[in-house]
Amino acid sequence: GNTTVTWIVTDGSGNTETATQVVTVTDTEKPKITAPADISVNSDAGKCTASGVTLGTPVTSDNCSVGSVTNNAVEPFALGNTTVTWTVTDGSGNTETATQVVTVTDTEKPKITAPADVSVNSDAGKCTATGVALGMPVTSDNCSVGSVTNNAVEPFALGNTTVIWTVMDGSGNKETATQVVTVKDAEKPKITAPADVTINADAGKCTASGVALGTPVTSDNCSVATVTNNAVEPFALGNTTVIWTVMDGSG
Repeated sequence: GNTTVTWIVTDGSGNTETATQVVTVTDTEKPKITAPADISVNSDAGKCTASGVTLGTPVTSDNCSVGSVTNNAVEPFALGNTTVTWTVTDGSGNTETATQVVTVTDTEKPKITAPADVSVNSDAGKCTATGVALGMPVTSDNCSVGSVTNNAVEPFALGNTTVIWTVMDGSGNKETATQVVTVKDAEKPKITAPADVTINADAGKCTASGVALGTPVTSDNCSVATVTNNAVEPFALGNTTVIWTVMDGSG
């Protein structure tokens, strides 16, 4: 600041006179500041930002006096890195800055609800189903949904297949949900009966036993489970209709 110096002159008879001089000392030296350590925090639950972050206190000093310490932080802090600039001002208006990085990380898993389970019939003549419309899952995230995938591989086999849906958010967090695809076989099997049989009655009898009926030709889009007939021996004189029944693995 200013200091007034008073000069006094005295003559040989003891008379005096004074005059003043002002000495001004100016502080041009910047203060010093060390910002608090960088901070890494998780985003608030259900949000893509963080609030209430404790930044800490910088270390400051000055050759004269520290006037104020401020920063430009604005909450909430966005996902990723935010540079906070700290500014120290001394009593003479000299300033210095230092920076601190606040990193907000998203560790919250996204949410997913799989589509409803699906039940379809196998394709005609096949034991599998293709072109199945799985539908779309419902997804959400506190920040952003990055991708939605599933592990479905066509064709779908007979029975139940569990499809796993996976949602991944922009930060690499993921969650899964399952959907069941049921393929039913509603297609009847095929059967061609053996050729009609004509035989003579057993000696001394009016019936016939031990008749070789032959074997029907059967097929199915999946599998043949059983082949039966309602034949009961002995066969009576005349015509008897034998009913052959084929049943596939799905009944």
